[in-house]
Amino acid sequence: AFYEVGDHNIIRLRGADWNDALDMAEEKGESVAFTCAYAGNLRQLADYLKALEKQCGCTEIEILEEMQMLLSDEDTLYTDIQAKQELLKTYTKKCRHNVSGRTVAVAIDELTESLYSKADWMMEYIRQKEWVNDGADHAWFNSYYDNHGNRVEGKYDNNVRMMLTGQVFAIMSGTADEKQVQAVCESADTYLYDKDAGGYRLNTNFHEEKFDLGRMFGFAYGEKENGAVFSHMAVMYGNALYKNGYAKEGYKVLETLLDAAMDFENSRMYPGIPEYFDNQGRGLYAYLTGAASWYMLTMITEVFGVRGDLGDLVIAPALMPKQYNENGQASLTMEFAGRKLEICICNPEKKLPSEYKIKTVWCDEKEMKNKQSTCVRIDRELLEKLSVKETHRIKVELM
Repeated sequence: AFYEVGDHNIIRLRGADWNDALDMAEEKGESVAFTCAYAGNLRQLADYLKALEKQCGCTEIEILEEMQMLLSDEDTLYTDIQAKQELLKTYTKKCRHNVSGRTVAVAIDELTESLYSKADWMMEYIRQKEWVNDGADHAWFNSYYDNHGNRVEGKYDNNVRMMLTGQVFAIMSGTADEKQVQAVCESADTYLYDKDAGGYRLNTNFHEEKFDLGRMFGFAYGEKENGAVFSHMAVMYGNALYKNGYAKEGYKVLETLLDAAMDFENSRMYPGIPEYFDNQGRGLYAYLTGAASWYMLTMITEVFGVRGDLGDLVIAPALMPKQYNENGQASLTMEFAGRKLEICICNPEKKLPSEYKIKTVWCDEKEMKNKQSTCVRIDRELLEKLSVKETHRIKVELM
């Protein structure tokens, strides 16, 4: 993917990325959104390789012999679009029909260095080259190039063009720096947020049937991928904000979606998450599984902050004051490491996530040691000593 770039050194869009309605820019289309995503993925792979080396003492990893050329890291290669494309062509030609089956051992240090180097370069390149503005006070990331090789977002003939997708992947991947995240939030609130429609729209009105980008522009504005509040991407936006410590902003995304869905007189749907809300706020295509699962994932792993990390259980709550009951408690029941757990977060003063620290942690009425003030980390070994027959209560007290 790193080498599959177009004229602007951005990964090619081909027939679509996350948004399958961006399907008409196969020749010159490029996806800044997915370049961010891939950069984040490369960093994650490198992080896991480092963890593998540290925890297992593994210093080498086997890869297919043909893949060696993909680890090229010459100084001039990253900026040379033609050289990247030629390297990719050589690689794909070598792998056509069959691979040799031979493997080579690569030092994990060498592999992680290559992955970090590529990821960091992609991120910095996007920060510098794909940051656009409205000609006044608001700025955000360009998400795409169309089939004429033109940048899609920015200000055109007094019309502001902004898409949510590029912002989500830039924030979620770690491409956006702190100032850029703040600027994106302000721009999204200005140009994409519509409470009556259910929250954050997928894009502004381009006032154009832009068929050099995709069939989405054949829909009326506010319908489906053309500017509707598209639940899946909206939830991913909330998830990305929570991941970066923006709990208040993330909460606004999730709460607005929930309120829109639960307002039956307007949404006219059963409780759940629709694919999108139209211009009148009606929920259409009820219970889209991608959006629903991302909503649940975000509630559990980001809002309650309960997630696994290399086998251990981490609890780092980011609940807002409204989300606790009258006693300042919020709880969830789940399974982890094959054990049934009831996890209770106690915040009697209902402080904001930015204001509280971990005070004490209890498991089945026994106080546990916890070295960190911002999160709880419970070793897997300890969890595996717990009985599989009963539900164990983990209580996290905040102060």
